[in-house]
Amino acid sequence: MTIVQPTHDDAAVTEFRMPATGQSSLGERLRAAREARAWGAADVAGQLRLPQHLVERLERDDYAGINDAVFLRGYLRSYAALVGVPVEDALRVADANSQVAPLVATGTISRSRYLFERYSASATYLTLTALIVVPAVWLATHGGLRQDFTRITPLDPPAPLAAPATSGAFVADSTHGHGHLGSAPATAASDEAGSAAVTALQEPIVASMTPFQLIEAPRLPEAPAVAPATASAGAHVLVLRLAEPSWVEVSAADGRKLEYAMLPAGSVHEYRSDGVLNLSLGNSGGVQVHADGNEIDLAQFRRGNVAHLKLFGSAAALAERAQP
Repeated sequence: MTIVQPTHDDAAVTEFRMPATGQSSLGERLRAAREARAWGAADVAGQLRLPQHLVERLERDDYAGINDAVFLRGYLRSYAALVGVPVEDALRVADANSQVAPLVATGTISRSRYLFERYSASATYLTLTALIVVPAVWLATHGGLRQDFTRITPLDPPAPLAAPATSGAFVADSTHGHGHLGSAPATAASDEAGSAAVTALQEPIVASMTPFQLIEAPRLPEAPAVAPATASAGAHVLVLRLAEPSWVEVSAADGRKLEYAMLPAGSVHEYRSDGVLNLSLGNSGGVQVHADGNEIDLAQFRRGNVAHLKLFGSAAALAERAQP
């Protein structure tokens, strides 16, 4: 038997060969090569990181319980390469003494479940993508939200319209207890203007959160000036000239309402009576009052922007403060 001593150089691999006269097993060759290097079984186990009893079993050619092809090939290849035995011989012995572990099915799954689990994630991704992309494309192709609103207008309610029946000059006679309209053409014109304003206000209003420029409220058409009535009915004459819309209430001494309405700006109203008249003005700053041709200063009768006064109550004063 010829033994070549190792030089303990990691870069050099010493090959151990048995003489041709004797045929030894792979385990004997591995043990002989180990002993030739003066290594113990523990030294080989430490370098291969294997239990010592496993190294001793490999040297005895005892492969029971470790004959799985993957593990046995790995053990023998590593041991042979470490001690210089040809690796081809170690693999040949491993293939002859190993067996392949059979594949064991651990469970079955239906085809429908398999298809669901495979494609559910993709389907969910496509659905979410469609929910995001489709609305974005629609908005891009249709130019955003619709802008064909009926109209946009402030939501503040407009001032009430004047009653058509009293838009003209009302002439009251305290003696006979009745009145008459001073001008029929002026009343008809006021009726038409009031109807047009009511029709405009009945159009639908759409509220919008979109910023927009301030839109002025539509102005009501101004009623034409009322022609003064004849001077034959009533000893006293009351004339109201409205520069701004104002709520006006004119009543006789017996409580009859000669005027009770919201009168438009730019109109002139005349009332005749033989007795006392009670006058209440809502927007008194925009009304001029003339009693028997004399202008009445409303500052002394005004509380806030509302004025209450009694006219023609005495010969000494045309106007007196009245209780609201």
